[in-house]
Amino acid sequence: MLAADDARRALASADPGAHLIASGSVAAETWDEWVRTEAGTRPALSRYELGAVLGEGGQARVFRAVDRTDGIAVALKVLRPEIAKDQRAVQRFIAESRLLIDLDHPHIVHGRRVAREGATVFCAMEIVEGECLQEVLSRDGALTEDDALRVVRDVAAALSHLHRRGLVHRDVKPGNVMRTTDGRSVLIDLGFAVGGADEGGETTAGTVHYIAPEQARGHAGLDVRADIYALGATLYHLVTGSLPFAGKTSEEVLAKQVLESLSGERIRALEISPQVHYLIEKMMAKEKEIRFQDPEQLAREVDAVLAARRHEEAGADQEPSARRMLRRRRR
Repeated sequence: MLAADDARRALASADPGAHLIASGSVAAETWDEWVRTEAGTRPALSRYELGAVLGEGGQARVFRAVDRTDGIAVALKVLRPEIAKDQRAVQRFIAESRLLIDLDHPHIVHGRRVAREGATVFCAMEIVEGECLQEVLSRDGALTEDDALRVVRDVAAALSHLHRRGLVHRDVKPGNVMRTTDGRSVLIDLGFAVGGADEGGETTAGTVHYIAPEQARGHAGLDVRADIYALGATLYHLVTGSLPFAGKTSEEVLAKQVLESLSGERIRALEISPQVHYLIEKMMAKEKEIRFQDPEQLAREVDAVLAARRHEEAGADQEPSARRMLRRRRR
């Protein structure tokens, strides 16, 4: 917005705005707009009153906002000004927003409206009250196995809904999952979701620590089994607090995704249960034919594990009572 020297001189003055206006570097109206919009990062929109920032990434910022037409609170995802100048990025954002509006599932965030006002491109979505799982991991470390399995079950249900529409998410990870205050897990970003046969040259889109080997290789025709692999890597991260493959560069991590196996010995050393060990190994198999073949199959397996755990816990709770009754009968 300003030449570096002009910015430095303004910052060194007692009143940067007055300095810039007096020097002719910027008009008073422009300075007022910069202040009002926080240098273009906080747009002033006619329909929405913006509140606090809920989150931000390289492409967009998300604000809590109120729709002035009906008073409903929304999450407003706003493309960054520099990204909004890229027509390809704008078209991808619009496609994602329309998909969120079209989909209706309890484990996928629901879109309400996508629009442009002036140079600002934005999407109004339902507010998901809760926490991003990446934030939970960063603050608290690993989840309990039961909590992590419930996340997997919910995300598998979301992937099943996408799968029935012929869509592949391509970026399943803790940073794209919210855990709501009522205990649900919700996918909040479909920015890379595409039809399996409609990927063009962006097959490696996603996050390198979670993508499947075939996605890392750039193979065309990805299917839901790539998402199952990413969900397996997410499960690994949730129960261990660490990434399945790490490296100094993205290229190094990609190479490990393709070439290195997640050995049984390595997983056993993490002191996780045999059931979760089995799920991780099967979900993250290098050969997609070995993985769970669809999200419904995965969800059934996870439900069976959770049911068995509940049964074991119920039995453990009843055992002391049974012993007491037996002692009474002996007396």
